[in-house]
Amino acid sequence: MTEPAGRLDPLLYPWDPPETSGVVGADGFLPLEPSSGLDEALAQANAAPLESRSLVVSIGSNASADVMRRKFAAYRQPVSPVLPMVRGQLHNIAVGHSAHVSSAGYIAAAPYPRPGERTAVWVSWLDDLQLTALDETEPNYRRIQLDGGACPLALDHGERPEDFSLFTSRWGVLTDGDGGKLPFVDQSVLFGLLAGSGTGDQAEEGKAVFDGPPELVAEQLARPSVQAWARDWFSSAGLAAPADFGGLCAE
Repeated sequence: MTEPAGRLDPLLYPWDPPETSGVVGADGFLPLEPSSGLDEALAQANAAPLESRSLVVSIGSNASADVMRRKFAAYRQPVSPVLPMVRGQLHNIAVGHSAHVSSAGYIAAAPYPRPGERTAVWVSWLDDLQLTALDETEPNYRRIQLDGGACPLALDHGERPEDFSLFTSRWGVLTDGDGGKLPFVDQSVLFGLLAGSGTGDQAEEGKAVFDGPPELVAEQLARPSVQAWARDWFSSAGLAAPADFGGLCAE
């Protein structure tokens, strides 16, 4: 997903997730065993308990404790930085790239249904205000509820939630132009793939933007005019496909 512009190197997206499950705090990350320590840590921090929080699968930079802390700090009213984050495995969902460019100049992650796929993910439990703040940072995504029976989510401590939510791209996901969805890769690798995509004049347009030193490509992509062009080009060049969850996982 996305991160407020101008703060982190876009070429390093999605930045680093925690090394182990635990709780994000104002001053750092507290590693914990999910089966025994999360509720106690929340109580000690005077934060909302797990039972009153919403479970969200974190895709892309939302799996970075630093990014989540920054998002909450930038909200227009005080938001608790205390956030449990736990590793898990999500079934029947794959991750590629959204068919748009973020305001900071990178091409963010986006999930899509893929039967038989198993994806390593992070999940977060957000209180009501945290969830509102997070929603407002994702104008290019919509948050949907998923059925844990159709798309099982297995957390590290063995829990299998009945339902949960995740953010899906409003613009669809990037493809290779022949129907195959591009896998999630580093930004510099993705730029190279896009430089060779499209047909005819459209291929030349893409090459002009995405072919070159990654630092210069990211610098171009940080311009609003180029972001608008890229979104249109992905569609017109046949490089964008919808991520339709209705037939598989969505409630």
